[in-house]
Amino acid sequence: MTIGASPSTPAARLADAFCLVPAGPFIYGPERCYERLEGCRALQPQQTLELPAFAIGRLPVTNEAWRRFLTATGYRWPGRWYRVARGWRRVWRRAYEPVSEYPEAHARWPVVEVSQADARAYCSWLSDELDRPCTLPTEVQWEKAARGIDGRLYPWGDDRPRPELQWQRRFPVGPESFLFSLVVPARAEWARAGWYWRNGYPRAVGHEPRNVSPYGCIDMSGNIWEWTSSRFDPGDDRFHVVKGGSWGYSVHHTCCNVRSACSLTVPSADYRAQGTGFRVLTEPW
Repeated sequence: MTIGASPSTPAARLADAFCLVPAGPFIYGPERCYERLEGCRALQPQQTLELPAFAIGRLPVTNEAWRRFLTATGYRWPGRWYRVARGWRRVWRRAYEPVSEYPEAHARWPVVEVSQADARAYCSWLSDELDRPCTLPTEVQWEKAARGIDGRLYPWGDDRPRPELQWQRRFPVGPESFLFSLVVPARAEWARAGWYWRNGYPRAVGHEPRNVSPYGCIDMSGNIWEWTSSRFDPGDDRFHVVKGGSWGYSVHHTCCNVRSACSLTVPSADYRAQGTGFRVLTEPW
């Protein structure tokens, strides 16, 4: 998350970095889950829930914001930086490749390969920086921030992204999607999703101007999964819900009512992957 440099007052800086979500009811669900069902609690029907006001990051945390955190704290991050490969490498080898040095040209890409513990460490540092508590959103808070109050499926409404790919199986994205993408160009890609790991990669934050929630949150559908603080199953504190879908998951995962877990073998505190990042929640001002 980038704190804007131009606003001069603390309130203006917060307004630049966070979106206010007012108190009140909203339509939640119906929940959908397409993988790791054996570890998922019973799915909840559509219902109206009431939440107090909160503020959530306008953007997912970017590479440049993550580097500021690492520089300021000396945090020992086991993850890796990534960049979009050039030329034919992005088609036949690995389009989103790990690199040893900070990718300057990718400062505005969402940081990935951060575990939930890494994300919490960032929130702790930002709490001190802003002198206000920062944390990860719950599953319910995340969904309200993404959908607004009217039960829409996506931040922009109910129009499905990538109509040419709606035949895609829900999990996992297979080589048939890779071959299809070599022949058929993406259309209406309001959410970055549905790509095979070999030729897929995320976009810089804000790449798609339509992917903005009713409260002004950017990229809450597709591009990267985002950590929440909610358990995938209330009785197991090892695995947590991620929301939003990812460039490397099916286009169906971009619906805001879909929940998933990154793994049921590697705990959230240790899980890192090239399609998982986070955004920050704080108190309203």
